[in-house]
Amino acid sequence: MSKLSKKNILLTVLSAFLALTVTACNDEGSKSAKADTVPEHIKVGVVPGPYKDLLKNHLTKVVESRGHKLDFVEFSDWVQPDSALDAGEIDANLFQHSIYLKAIVENQGLKLDEVINVPTLGLFAFSEKVKSLDELRDGALVALPNDAVNLSRALRFARDAGIITLKADKDDLKASIADIDKNPKHLNFVPMEAAQLPRSLDSTDLALVPGNYAYEAKLPFDKALAKEKVSEPIKLVVTVQSDRVNTVGAFLKDAVASREFTSSVNADPTYRDFAKPEWWPAN
Repeated sequence: MSKLSKKNILLTVLSAFLALTVTACNDEGSKSAKADTVPEHIKVGVVPGPYKDLLKNHLTKVVESRGHKLDFVEFSDWVQPDSALDAGEIDANLFQHSIYLKAIVENQGLKLDEVINVPTLGLFAFSEKVKSLDELRDGALVALPNDAVNLSRALRFARDAGIITLKADKDDLKASIADIDKNPKHLNFVPMEAAQLPRSLDSTDLALVPGNYAYEAKLPFDKALAKEKVSEPIKLVVTVQSDRVNTVGAFLKDAVASREFTSSVNADPTYRDFAKPEWWPAN
């Protein structure tokens, strides 16, 4: 075989190799580009209550005006929305506050990040037995959420309402029932699934109910014996996968922060009792 023929064969093989390499790179680039785009239908995980309504009634039209749609995936507890998001089964969720998200990420190693917070209902103290906290009997039963983050939150709420004190040398963000210091009425705290708290009112003296479940159960906020002051770390956050913060996360953040969304919410009396984020415009 001549040197020229060998050279031609070598060039042919090299060209074929380069073509395959470029094609493979292009395929990978296409896959990455596709993964990084905002889907036409954005699947958002929610739990029963006001936040699905908040998005459905006020954010949907903003998202649609920008060429996308919101599809809601409803979960019955506070565990599945993050698991589904981490697995890529949904694109975002709205059901948890920053403290809860941080604990889940640290404890379970999920790769999730918040992008913006929204108007949020706090905890409410409801009772069908008494008309004020002062009327609670000695040894009264007090129901509260059983997950660690919201249990400690409920204990801080009870402390701020003046019915107990917590040990000063303990981190009140991680408070447990064992960290109660003074309990002058010998209240018995009964942890249970948050979704069950509204139903517990007929069998307990007091229930410390997260606002979303109070809303879903149509409990009258104006009849609550106490209302939690909602700080920024416990306002609910729109959450996405960490590697999608700059795509679907940025899109949702911009939509939530838009004048169309905030003005629409401000005009709706339904959200009068919701604590607004610090970034929220007055009008």
